[in-house]
Amino acid sequence: MISRKRLVFELNAQSPDDSCFMLLVLCIKLCTTSTKHQPKELSLYIVARSLCSEAEMGGFVSLRLLQSLVLVAVYELSHAIYPAAFLTLGRAARLGILMGFHDRKDAQQLFKPAETWTLREEQRRTWWAIFMLDRLVNIDSSLPPAAPEPCQSELLPVNDTDWDNGTVVPSEPLYTKSFSSVTTVGSFAQTCQAAHMLSKVMRHKKARASSQDITELLPEAQHLHQALSALHTSIEGSESDGTPSQTPEPSTFPALALCCSARLVLYNQYACNEPLGLASNGPIALETELQKVGLEGIKAIASSTSRLVARDTGGCPFVARFLYHAATECAWFIKENHEQIMYDALEDIIRGLRSMSENWELASQYISLLEQEEVLKLIDQDADVSSSTSTF
Repeated sequence: MISRKRLVFELNAQSPDDSCFMLLVLCIKLCTTSTKHQPKELSLYIVARSLCSEAEMGGFVSLRLLQSLVLVAVYELSHAIYPAAFLTLGRAARLGILMGFHDRKDAQQLFKPAETWTLREEQRRTWWAIFMLDRLVNIDSSLPPAAPEPCQSELLPVNDTDWDNGTVVPSEPLYTKSFSSVTTVGSFAQTCQAAHMLSKVMRHKKARASSQDITELLPEAQHLHQALSALHTSIEGSESDGTPSQTPEPSTFPALALCCSARLVLYNQYACNEPLGLASNGPIALETELQKVGLEGIKAIASSTSRLVARDTGGCPFVARFLYHAATECAWFIKENHEQIMYDALEDIIRGLRSMSENWELASQYISLLEQEEVLKLIDQDADVSSSTSTF
């Protein structure tokens, strides 16, 4: 989100162009500070929130203030500080909309166009960060999103290696049938794609809940499944800079987790073997096909992908929500079939969440939820059975 090149330049400048620059530095410090107890009571957090509010009350409108709000929201989300995280994201989204970042073509622009490619890319990446966090925080709620859908002319962020190096390279469009051979889609851009697909799935879920006849929605569900499967394959087969890879690297796991979260939300709408609410007298072929696709997809994600992410979370707290969802799916399969692969997957997931909880309260909250839902007991029972059946 933040340009290293511009950040270093402003740090070395006698007087930064943006009066909120030092506030941004403070918020960077906040997000890199380790805290295990009472994260909402951390003095650095209290000061950062207070200064953001003071800047808004003082009438400041700038990219650095917007980025500061995003970083405060990241801290709040990482430590499950609600409803503050939800409200901070809303403030960031409204400020971004005020500045016209959501639609450079048709929306009124508060400031003149960026004079450099780097500044424009930084603005784009900041808005994408808001969009991703907004969809993530609303994944389990029926509340309307604060950030609007990307416009038809929206571009994806450039690959992360070139961005970190300050290299000017072409950008790929979000809406396209194929990507150019002269560019690579990095892990941050893939996370943007996953967030966009998650948004589509959430809209599909809402339409399904309000529809008396979902027959017309079945083809859309099939298309969403195909698009998400293709994105999943693309993420697993690339490195952070978008180049091909034999094995996924941890930097791609946030994109993979968000993509899998979207898949699980979609599949849970159709995997149940109960009537879906069709206007016709009985099930149609596509309905049965989606049930099969849903069950197979949930099983593959829970038994395989979740274990991959849990073993190395890539230093990102936002994979915790995916791991929690995958753990509940593992529990369902264990109760249904008692498959050892699901016991092993659940153990890996819980181990990953516990490792994350050493740095982020969000993971601790998900562990508590799994304990309340008696999912953790399944691991203990498996351990008891293993020890009782051992031979000496």
